[in-house]
Amino acid sequence: MRAVLIASIVLGLPAVATAETSTGWPTLGVWKNTVRQQGTGPVSLAPVSHVLYLNKCAPSGCTVNPGGDDARADRSSIPTAQAHLDAWPYGQSQWDALMQCVRETYAPFQIEITDVDPGSAPHFEVMVGGRATQLHPDLQGAGGVAPFIDCSTSADSVISFVFAAEVNNLNFLCGAVAQESAHVWGLDHSMNSKDPMTYMDLGTRKIFQDAANSCGEFQNRSCFCGQPTQNSVKFLNVAFGPKQLNPASLAITSPKDGGYVKPGFIVRATLDSQLGLGTAELAVDGAQSSTTTTDPLVFNAPTDIAGGAHTVTVNATDGGARMVTASVNVNVVASCSVGASSCADDFKCLGGFCLPPSSVDGGLGADCTANEECITGQCGFDGTDHACTAPCDNGDSCPSGFSCVAAGASSVCWPEDGGCGCSNSSGGGGFLLLGLGVAVIVLRRRR
Repeated sequence: MRAVLIASIVLGLPAVATAETSTGWPTLGVWKNTVRQQGTGPVSLAPVSHVLYLNKCAPSGCTVNPGGDDARADRSSIPTAQAHLDAWPYGQSQWDALMQCVRETYAPFQIEITDVDPGSAPHFEVMVGGRATQLHPDLQGAGGVAPFIDCSTSADSVISFVFAAEVNNLNFLCGAVAQESAHVWGLDHSMNSKDPMTYMDLGTRKIFQDAANSCGEFQNRSCFCGQPTQNSVKFLNVAFGPKQLNPASLAITSPKDGGYVKPGFIVRATLDSQLGLGTAELAVDGAQSSTTTTDPLVFNAPTDIAGGAHTVTVNATDGGARMVTASVNVNVVASCSVGASSCADDFKCLGGFCLPPSSVDGGLGADCTANEECITGQCGFDGTDHACTAPCDNGDSCPSGFSCVAAGASSVCWPEDGGCGCSNSSGGGGFLLLGLGVAVIVLRRRR
């Protein structure tokens, strides 16, 4: 419904002679392609103003002073002498429609859109009025301009310009306001035609896109700030925060608290944050083990960790540099020698480790439906029952209560009758190791 309303307003504007390019629209861009290379991405929740002032230069136009960029002093680095821009030419109802469109464009983010002059308070500004050559003679054919792209989102109180007298299409003007204001925060031109940062399909409604897009005007190029692609939504979320910024949270999904694991066990964790992942690290008993910047979070614990109780902690920072942490306690199974009696009661020595019994989740012979549920990382199926299993030791040896059975080209230890609450299928049937690509074969006991 909103898009229909905007379209009807566009059709109602008076005719305006337009300085056109080959695309049929005025150009939008950055003055002399100036880029401030102070960084390669947005500062997390940048300490700059979150106020964007749209100035319609009413009633008698805007005066722009030359010099260092400062919206509070109506000063810009673009003009070489004092300049004057004519006032917004289309009346109050059309101005209200432009304000509504820009507010909707920035609605997902903690950016306040106002047409009330903040005065001496820090604020960003877009002057919307006049013709391009009123600001600088070299801007012939421009529909809007920003003084620079700030790669580190560190500049505050900067003025950008949209030349309302050059074009009478509200969708164009709305997108131009969004593009020129966002340039000084660090956003480059986008090759996504639906994003306000684009040069393509101007005159259509634009919304910041949550996707990794190539930079460029009409063909792909490297982004000015050193990134291979640009995600406008992620950038603005990191720099300013989403409109409703919920607390970040972190959960370790594997292993379970109090569970048994083998050395080198996999740790999986999930970060819930609207700002995405910054970095994450795994620590065991307080000692950092590994780091990642990839979501979902997956780590491998050290392979030389000693048997016994340990605390596993994952620390993560989101895109807003907010830190969250989660911990679980685990029991690392002890090492053992085949035939020795070094394992605790009910624990079985297999593969060099003391494995807990089937009464323990993931223990040898315990019920399972997936490999990751087992301490050994192997869940078997004999056609009737599922159970955690592991390869037989040398000489087809298995702990008491288990028999060595064939599973494809290998063999595994499988519970005997009454051994661990799992039935065997020695009379025939099939056997399958889940998720390992092993074909179902006829189970047979080794003697």
